[in-house]
This record gives sequence, structure tokens and C-alpha cells, in this order.
Amino acid sequence: MPPKKAPPKLSKAEKEKLQQEEDERKAQEDEEAREKAAVEEKERKAKEKQVAAEKKKLENEEKKNRSIEMKELTQITERNRDALNELHNNRRKKAKWARYMRCDGSPDPTIAGEINTYINLRMEDREHDDVESVLQASKLDISLINELDFLLEDTPPEELLPDEVARYYETKEDLQTLMKTKLDFATMKLLQEASVRADPETFNLQFAIKNEDTCLSVWGNLSKNPRIKSFEFTKQGFTFDIPRPLTLSDCGIRVLDPKYDHYSPTCKSFRPRPKKQPEPEVVPEEEAPVVEEQAPAEEEKKEGEEEEPVEREETELEDGPKDEEEEEKKEEEEEKEEEIEEFEERATPEPQEWEDFAEDDDIVDLRANDIVGGVLHFDLMHLPPQPKNMASWTTTLLVDPPEIQYMDYIADIALAPPAPAEGDTPTQEKKEKEQTQDTKRDEKPPIGVTMKLPSEVLFSEEPLIARWDYTKKHWKQDGFSDMKYDEDKREFFFKTAYFGTFALMQDSHLNMPFQSWELRPHGTNAAVLTIIAAIVEIEIEIKDSVCCLSKPDDRPELDKIRNVWVTPKELVKMLKQAGINVFPAVDSSKYVSIQNKHPIVAENAYEQMALTASSFAYSWSKWNGEIQESDKIFFQVSECLQDEPLLEEDWGVYLMTKRRSMKLNLSDFDETYNEEMADGTVFKSNLYHLVMDLATPTAKDRITDTSFQFVDCVTQILKSTKLLTFA
Repeated sequence: MPPKKAPPKLSKAEKEKLQQEEDERKAQEDEEAREKAAVEEKERKAKEKQVAAEKKKLENEEKKNRSIEMKELTQITERNRDALNELHNNRRKKAKWARYMRCDGSPDPTIAGEINTYINLRMEDREHDDVESVLQASKLDISLINELDFLLEDTPPEELLPDEVARYYETKEDLQTLMKTKLDFATMKLLQEASVRADPETFNLQFAIKNEDTCLSVWGNLSKNPRIKSFEFTKQGFTFDIPRPLTLSDCGIRVLDPKYDHYSPTCKSFRPRPKKQPEPEVVPEEEAPVVEEQAPAEEEKKEGEEEEPVEREETELEDGPKDEEEEEKKEEEEEKEEEIEEFEERATPEPQEWEDFAEDDDIVDLRANDIVGGVLHFDLMHLPPQPKNMASWTTTLLVDPPEIQYMDYIADIALAPPAPAEGDTPTQEKKEKEQTQDTKRDEKPPIGVTMKLPSEVLFSEEPLIARWDYTKKHWKQDGFSDMKYDEDKREFFFKTAYFGTFALMQDSHLNMPFQSWELRPHGTNAAVLTIIAAIVEIEIEIKDSVCCLSKPDDRPELDKIRNVWVTPKELVKMLKQAGINVFPAVDSSKYVSIQNKHPIVAENAYEQMALTASSFAYSWSKWNGEIQESDKIFFQVSECLQDEPLLEEDWGVYLMTKRRSMKLNLSDFDETYNEEMADGTVFKSNLYHLVMDLATPTAKDRITDTSFQFVDCVTQILKSTKLLTFA
């Protein structure tokens, strides 16, 4: 086989030619690849622009619809608000005129001259200091105080000057002082007449009188009988022990049981305690460094150096492609033209933080406890000298001034030093002191008290007893022992080391958080709100501009307030006084674990639920607690035109955010959460338009015919209970 011939060697020129052809081929391939990449990039950008344009179009469409819907909703709410303001302004004008034209002899508490004259004349009038006259006159005092309270709550803040507010509060304090002074005068007169009024069997003063506002009972020790161990004021259901030292002394005991509390508003913990926001630190501006003047030649040189790059930039811009930039500018201008004006939202307030209660353990925090049943004065007084019959004369030792002289009595146990800590070995001296103290404890023992709980207050747990400290102006729990609560007999027993002013208290947040709630229509301008709280279940009927408590109907403590139609503010006061607090305060989040929901979204929900409450029922949803996103609020909704209970399948879960409201393809019985919209529905910018979109013609007619007063009443109740965050 002949050997293969070697390929002919290429000349240098041929090699260069081949290399040139290869370079040209590669350059052509690179150019084609660049062109292809440019085309693909252009197509990608075009596609992105198309998607962005479609998205922008949808966003603009949503903005446009939202702007229209929110403006329409704003018009409805503003129209209702204007009508409500006009109604209340006319009511206030008529009430003011009626007060001016009143001719019953009562002073106008807002006119300084009238009220000061009234108080001075009452203080100077010592001829009518008998108990009956004083209690009768106290009715007017209480009504004047209530009138001032109502004015302070009802009058818009912009219509009250700071000086007027201060004067009203000062007038209230003067009236309260007048009431206390007059009751002391009446008590003193009773004690001075103790021997005349003495009971023929016990030979002691035993007096009691009661009206709808106050109950006054006085016991005077005239017989000094050491066998008397205790005494009962039957009208008050109040029994107290009489220690032996008191049975042998000239003393009297007064139990005054008013239904009002003039002490707590003066306490530091009565009002919320917002934390003070730290003021931003002002950083002093640093002085600009002084630049030394430069020689003119150096300045010209620098200016020349700075001008060169500018010229190069201009040259580059002139040489660069302008078509794409012009197209982008045109597109930006077109996008700006398509921009829809955004509906202006209410600004979200900064979350408020609250101060911790930094007091001693025995001091009561009034932000966490409510006083129920008023206050109770349990006072020990010196019995003044009694008149003596001498032949045809009656002599009386005058006391000047004729004022009550309170007697000091503090049980020895309250004065005892604290017990030694564990592990401490008491010395002989300590043992002797302790034995001496044990002996002294028998001299002044604590006073046992058994009291019937107020019949018009619902106690859901054992009450807390506290006494008022007049010096530091707060309620204290020290000095009490052996507390016992008989729920069946409604009796509360305790021992106290002090006489003074007492109050029964109950946990303000006993019924929070709520377990569930439901707002159901009862026809046009009528609805019922059911709240299943932690302890009680209540129903509040709402009709037009008023509301009432309808259930529970099996508790006799609530008989006086059940089915009494009042305004929402009055209902809140009545229920709190009756021991049912389902109305969270602004700082209740410190004491209750709540759903942290956006305040503006929740407020909008209450207002829009009220607008549609004549046709639609609303209820608690478990998803509101399980989905911990603050700007998402969940509740169940169902159209309800018949006054009948709704079935489980009638309810649908609705989601409301700051920008959208939608019905979800979800129920409260599903195990997993999804945010898909229900079939055949669309989202709306607010709950009102979503509900109107899904409503039947009959339901729409009811909503249209709804009174603005009913809407306001429902809104007030919902905002007072804060159901979306406390359930």
C-alpha cells in the first residue's frame, strides 16, 4: 500500500487568507447573535411593557372605581353626620332655652352668680339641717352635678372654652362639698338629740332613713352596755361588731350609703396614663469650615479642569442614540397622563403606649377595677354632750363649733410590726415585745362587718374591698382580713382595722375578651346585638336612636335597667354601674390579650356595618383571631330579611382591608385558610359597596330607607364594645 501524501503546505498568504475568512465568519456569527439578542431583548421589553401597561390599566381602573366608590361613601357618611349635627345642635338650643325658662327655683349651674348664691344660702341656712330636709335638698344637688356632667360630655369640645370647663369642674366640687357638709350637720344634729331619739328597749340611738339616692343610719352609745357585741342596720343590711372599748365610751357610728362616688375622679389612676413621647433631640448644626481664598490663577485652572469633562459629556450625548430616549420620554408622559388621582386616606394614628401602674401593691389601680354600688362611709364619732333635765329646765352643753368630732380607732394588728423572716431567731427582748403586742391586740381588735351586697349590682366573682386614703387620694386594700363571700345569700364579710370610706370593686376586664358576637336586623331601623362574654351573655336591642338591655332576663339585679330605652352613652353607664362591663377603655389592651387590628380599618368596618345593619347580619369569625395580620379584619355576613335565626350555611366569611373588601371562598368550618374570592363575586373598595353589590332589591330598599339616627346608634354601640379587636 503506497504511503499517504502529506497535505501540501500552505503559504503564508494562504494562511492569512484563511484566518481572515475565519475571522469574518466569526464576526458575522457574533453580529447575527447580537442582532438576535437585540431582537429578543426588544421583544422581552415589549412584552414587559405590555404586561406593565395592562397592570397599570387595571390599577388605574381600580383606582378610578375606588375613587368613585369612596367619594360616594364619604358623601353618605358626611350627609348623615351633617343631619346628626343639625339635630343635636337644635336639641341643645332647645334644652338651653328650656333651662333658661325653667321657673322651679333651681339655679343654673353654668351661671356662676346663680350657683354661688345658691351654695352660700344653703350653707348659711342652719334651720333646715334636719336629716329629712338635708336628704330632700341633696336631690337637687345631685341633679345639678348630673347636669354639669351631661353638659361636659354632650357639648362639642370646640364650643367649650377651657375657662368654662375649669369652672364647671370647680362648681361640681363645691356642690359635692356642700352635700358632705350638710350631711355632717344633719348627723351632728342627730347625735345631739340622741337621748331624745333613744330606743326605749336598748336606750341607744338607732336611727335610719333611706331615699332613692342615699341611706343614712346612725347608732349612738348611750347605755354603755358591755354586753352589746354587735348591731345591725336592717335598712342597709349592714351588721358591725362593737369592740369592748367602744361599748364603754361616748361614741356614735354612722353608715352612709350614697349611690355616687365623688372620690375616684380625684385619684391619679382614674384616667388613662399615656406615655410621654420623647422629644426629638435637636442636633446643633456644625459650623461650615472656613475656606481660604485661593489665588486667581489656581481658580482659573480649576475652572478649566472642571469644564473639560462637561464638554466630553455633551459630545457623548450628541453622538449617542436619541431615539430610544425620546420614546421612553413619550411613554413616561403617556403614563403620567393615564395616572388616576388616588383617594386620600385618613392618616393612621401612631400607636399609643400606656404607663405602667407604678404604685405600692396595696393601692388599687382604677384602670383595672370598677367601683360598683357606690361608696360606703363607716365612721366612728364622739357622742356630743346630751341635754339634761333639771327641774323645769333642760340644759345642754354647747359645742362650738357644732361639728362632728371623729374618733380615732385603729386596730392593734394594723400597728404591729411585720413578723420576723424565716430563719431569724427571736431574742428574749423580742419575745417580751411580742407578748405585750398580743395583749394590746385584744384591747383594740379589728371590727367585723357583714354587708348585704347592693341588690341592683351583678357580682360575677367575690368583690374586692378597699378604703379611701384622704391624704394621698387613692384607694387602698390594707387593713382588711378574713374576707368571705356568700354568693347565695349575697353577703360579704370582712374585718377592718380602720373606720372610714369603703368601696366594693370588681375587675374591669372580667368579661374580656369576648367569646363571640352577632348583630342581627329586626327590620328597618331595628337590630339586636348579642355578646357572649367571658362570664355573661347579653342582648342589646337597638331601635332608631335608642337602645336597651333585653337579656339576661333571669337576673333580678338587672330588673331596674332591663328594657329601659336610653341613648348609647347612657346604656354604657347603666351597665357599668350594674356590674356588666363589656366596654373596653382606650388602654384596656394593657390588661387584655386582644387581636391587634388596624384602628382605621376597624373603625371603617363599624361605620359601614351600621349603614347596612337593617338588612345584613354580622357575626364573629374564627379567622379574625387566627390570621394575625393587623390590616386584615374578618367577620361573617349574611343577608337577613326575616326575623329568624340564621343557619350555618347562610353565613359567608368576608375580608376587609384598608383598600379592599371581598367575600371569600371560605367558611368558619374550614381547616385551612385561603384568600380566594367566592365564585361570582368581585372585590370592592369598601364593605358598604360590596354588600350593596350582593344585596337583593328588598335589602337595598331597607338600606336606603335606614335612618341616620339608627346608623349613629349602631355605630356608637359597636365602637363602645370594640368587637373586632376584643373578641
